[in-house]
Amino acid sequence: MGSNGRPCNVHRDKGETMRRFKQTFGMGLAVLLLLSIMLAGGVLAAGCGSDGGGGESGGELVIGVDASMSGPLAGFGAYQKWAIDKAVAEINDAGGLDVGGEMMTVKTILYDNKSDPNVASSNVDTLINKDGAIAIIGPVTPAVGNAAALAAEKNGIPYLETGNSIEPFVAVKADSGGWKYAFNFFVLAPPVAENAFKFPVDLGLETNMKTFISVDNSPDGPVFGPACEAAAEANGWEVVGMETHPASQTEFNSLISKMKASGADYVYVLGDTPSFVALSKQMAAANYAPKILYYQRGAQLQEFADAAGDLANGVTLEAYWLPTMPYPGAAELGAAYESATGKKAGQILGPEYAAAQILTQAISRAGSTEPQAIVDALAATDDTFVCGPVKFDENHTSALNLVVAQWQDGTSQQIWPEGEGAVPAIFPMP
Repeated sequence: MGSNGRPCNVHRDKGETMRRFKQTFGMGLAVLLLLSIMLAGGVLAAGCGSDGGGGESGGELVIGVDASMSGPLAGFGAYQKWAIDKAVAEINDAGGLDVGGEMMTVKTILYDNKSDPNVASSNVDTLINKDGAIAIIGPVTPAVGNAAALAAEKNGIPYLETGNSIEPFVAVKADSGGWKYAFNFFVLAPPVAENAFKFPVDLGLETNMKTFISVDNSPDGPVFGPACEAAAEANGWEVVGMETHPASQTEFNSLISKMKASGADYVYVLGDTPSFVALSKQMAAANYAPKILYYQRGAQLQEFADAAGDLANGVTLEAYWLPTMPYPGAAELGAAYESATGKKAGQILGPEYAAAQILTQAISRAGSTEPQAIVDALAATDDTFVCGPVKFDENHTSALNLVVAQWQDGTSQQIWPEGEGAVPAIFPMP
């Protein structure tokens, strides 16, 4: 493995090199030239990662990170960078990563995809072909994550992401043999939808059992729309409105009019953070508040609660990670983030920290920086991390456990299932 983290092939192709030299220079000169190259290769090999044994130190491996640091998904990128930086710093502070007996320093290189799938794809190409990344941690949401995963797949480099709903990820390669290098651990639509429409019934919240559903036209929309409609009906709700709105929309007066006219006590909306901030403000201006307001995806971020202020109070959402969840290191990670930044821990923090752990542990178990060895080690992942259990299936996916949370006085709190860690729900919406 060279100093840039890419495989060293100095000795592997000596037979082909000899054949070409014999054709060009004749036998005698060819032998001398090959011996010179092999001697030089011995010097170069000192900078190559070992596939086993040795116990040497001082090598470096590069992991690329493609993150949304600007644009509508920027809130996710900020958590992603902090979590990965922390996990990698802990590895390096402990002496590095053991790769086949060599202690290697882990270096991350991060590029901003600007919440743009084309930039996400280009970033991955650059990380692999210019920066020598041996593996990639991809961005949050399928809008950019799928493009990044395809770029890694094209280059034949291991790729791991979280924050990308599983169904859109699987669908990308469903008709072409499935993913070979890319892995994803996050949420499945049916459990999210089931929880969203089961929790009010379980908590005994008194409503007219009518719901209005609106999803955006991102890759999540065609998956979560039908899942929510089916889950609502299965739990006794009447779906009195089913709408699709443009991703990143910030003008909702027409949609709000439809919500009000529907008479639904429960409104479910899928979208991004800027959309939810705008929607909450416009609903307040229209003097409209359903008894239950559920925001999926964009309401996960602390930025939503901070920007919406009191209007966030009582908004419900899915939760795949909270510092209060009973997973090893969850509370400590949340406390470390809040101490370091003065901000509250966002949901994606736990899975992104775990992503760095899962990937680096796979590289160490592989004992190699060869792509297929890392892929095989990732596929064998079966452990409990700060975000809960992760075990990849034949689709290279693993589903996280879920609860329902609610924004209460600027903090995201579990309200369902009831029990340890849960607080009473605010009902109806203020």
